Amino acid sequence: MIKNIILFSVALSAVYLPGTAAAQDQQLETAVSGLWQAMSHAPDAAADVAALKPLFHPDAVVAGARPGKALNQQSGRAFLQSLSQVRPKGFYECEIGREVRIYGQFATVLSLVESRPDPAQQQADFTGINSLQWYFDGKQWQLIALYYYLEQKPGDLQH
Repeated sequence: MIKNIILFSVALSAVYLPGTAAAQDQQLETAVSGLWQAMSHAPDAAADVAALKPLFHPDAVVAGARPGKALNQQSGRAFLQSLSQVRPKGFYECEIGREVRIYGQFATVLSLVESRPDPAQQQADFTGINSLQWYFDGKQWQLIALYYYLEQKPGDLQH
């Protein structure tokens, strides 16, 4: 199962000084966590697109699929536009696993996320695996690609 692939969560305990690799690592941690928090929203609300917009590179792409469905691909701008729509149901993302690989100014984050309409709901409606590609421009990390795959039913992600 994909859950077994998620080897570790990022745990940063170093002192973070501006301009250091440790500071960049912390900025990436903050950006990834902020992504999931800003996508979540209460019923009759929209995602926090104002918080999401600076995380997305202007040329970002978002692509994904569900089992048996065609790949859906769109620009980051179109994705953010879709998230700005008010939804009658709540949507809460909860990251349950993360693997991070940083190579200079590029980072790949494999993130396992559960989604549900109510944060108090015990069982997730679905779990998704996300491959996030980030670029550090010298000041901040920006998402350049988000690839996702959603399972059919909880606990059913296979490799």
